[in-house]
Amino acid sequence: MTDKKKSVYETLAKVDVKPLLEKKGNLNYLSWAKAWGLVKSLYPDATYQIKEFPEYVLTKESWLATGRNVDYRQTIAGTEVEVTVTIEDQSYSSKLYVMDYRNKVIAKPTYFEINKTQMRCLVKALAFAGLGLDVYAGEDLPEQPQQKQTAPKPAQKPVRRQAAPRKPKKMTKDQLYGYQADYSGEKKFLVTIYTECDKQKKMGLDAKTSVPIEWWHKKLKENSADGEAVRQFTEMTIAANKKKQAKAKIEQSNGIPDYAKDPEVEKAIEDAIS
Repeated sequence: MTDKKKSVYETLAKVDVKPLLEKKGNLNYLSWAKAWGLVKSLYPDATYQIKEFPEYVLTKESWLATGRNVDYRQTIAGTEVEVTVTIEDQSYSSKLYVMDYRNKVIAKPTYFEINKTQMRCLVKALAFAGLGLDVYAGEDLPEQPQQKQTAPKPAQKPVRRQAAPRKPKKMTKDQLYGYQADYSGEKKFLVTIYTECDKQKKMGLDAKTSVPIEWWHKKLKENSADGEAVRQFTEMTIAANKKKQAKAKIEQSNGIPDYAKDPEVEKAIEDAIS
């Protein structure tokens, strides 16, 4: 009993082409020269044929036949080539459009680009016969749009927005004089506390030796209603003292004869007195 002869596909499918693959971008491909050399070593009578088509030229009106044949076909979609491989009386054909390195159709290819596509088409026809068919696995899948991969952002805790501090309402003079603050657990008019502070300052006391002065200094730094009232009362008294001092200077200036205000006259008076 004789062994059944293996088919062309069974023979070529068992050939490991992985050591012969080359890298082009992100794709693996099998050189046409290596692929055809492998087939010819197994099937010396194998042949291939590049199909010829009637040539047409696109004019403004329509496609115009030139009357000659070429080994490619021009279509609205692009330039197409077709190759047929014959191995032991079995034919395997493949078609390809002329494309660039991004696998995009070239609108007006050169003959060099057409010839390269014909050789790629030859390799694909050999794949239909069984040689390196797995190289083309997945090429018919639809392309997915490439998206930039970014590292996931860590979850952020919600930030509580603090309300902007309200500007303290400016109190009138009457309101400040009528304001009662918490003084050692009891309500007391600010003007009364300020008067005690003023008396004890004149006695030479300070915040270390005077309870009212110590209380006043503490409230100046305190973020409270009493603190704001103390600050406004202090500003009011400072402004009042400045006005009083200015008024005193004016009155003092008005009591001096005009001629005595002249620097030269003043010097002459001083010389006469001395």
